[in-house]
This record gives sequence, structure tokens and C-alpha cells, in this order.
Amino acid sequence: MYEVRPSPREGRGLFATARIRSETLLMEAPLLLIPASERTALQATIVDDYVYEWDEHGTAALVLGVSSMCNHDDDPNAFLWLVPDRLTAQLFAVRDIAEGEEITVSYRAEEGSEDAPLWFDVRAGR
Repeated sequence: MYEVRPSPREGRGLFATARIRSETLLMEAPLLLIPASERTALQATIVDDYVYEWDEHGTAALVLGVSSMCNHDDDPNAFLWLVPDRLTAQLFAVRDIAEGEEITVSYRAEEGSEDAPLWFDVRAGR
């Protein structure tokens, strides 16, 4: 359904190996929760670029799956949903994805935050 390979956007990316229909569950992966007390040490590493804010106490969540290879797009074709009661993340297609197309997500924290600043310059892969 997908594979990791070099991306014209940046580094590596996740690409569809066949057509994927909208609303398809692409993957479900476990989460590793990082306590707030360990967050400062994590922030000094590149790993911090791959975590999600988990709660109001400063806990972070690292998704242990290939969704970490999804690059950002302001108009993504997939959405990563954190599932707290299962301690997993689910990656869903939000529209049809063509064979060979890069699978992308938005790195912005919330819906309606389209203008929120990112920590990198966005490069389109088109």
C-alpha cells in the first residue's frame, strides 16, 4: 500500500504503491509516551521534531510507525489521529491518493491553525 523512499520535499517520504481510496486506514501504530520530566532532554535532540503534544502536563507522544515519514503539506491527503484510549495513532487517507503520490499530513497542531508558524520552510514536492 505504501513505501518509504526519497522525497523531493525533504529527505524521505511515504509514497502510495497503489491507489488508495479516501477514508482508508493506512496504518495504526503504538505510541511511546514521554513524561514531561524527560521532555527537556528530548528537546535537545532531533527526535523532538517527531513528537506530538499529548496533554496539558507536558507529556509528549512519539508514534512508532512509518507515519513519521510523512512530510508536511498545507493541503494534506492524510490525517494522523491520536487515539488516547488505545495509546495508538491511526493514519487515514482524507482523499483519494494516486499510485506514486506522496502521502502527506499537516504538521499544524489543530484544525483552523492554517496560519500557525512552522519550525521549517515549507517546500512543495510538486
